[in-house]
Amino acid sequence: MTQFHNATSSAGSSDRFLRQPEVLQRIGVSWVTILRWEKQGLFPRRRKIGPRLVAWLESDINQWVTDRGASVQGEAQ
Repeated sequence: MTQFHNATSSAGSSDRFLRQPEVLQRIGVSWVTILRWEKQGLFPRRRKIGPRLVAWLESDINQWVTDRGASVQGEAQ
């Protein structure tokens, strides 16, 4: 299973963790691109949720997608 429930975002609302396969599917880019974007500060940072386990908050990914869409629309005008 690629998700975990009951995480709490900084806004205090219920959120869930997304693992790498689901993030890659949603964003549609390679793992190397995600790593590069993270390093450049262009993509949300992974969160360590276990000794060898990382994930992203779904709200962070959703916000990134929303911001990216607004950015692309602004460039087209």
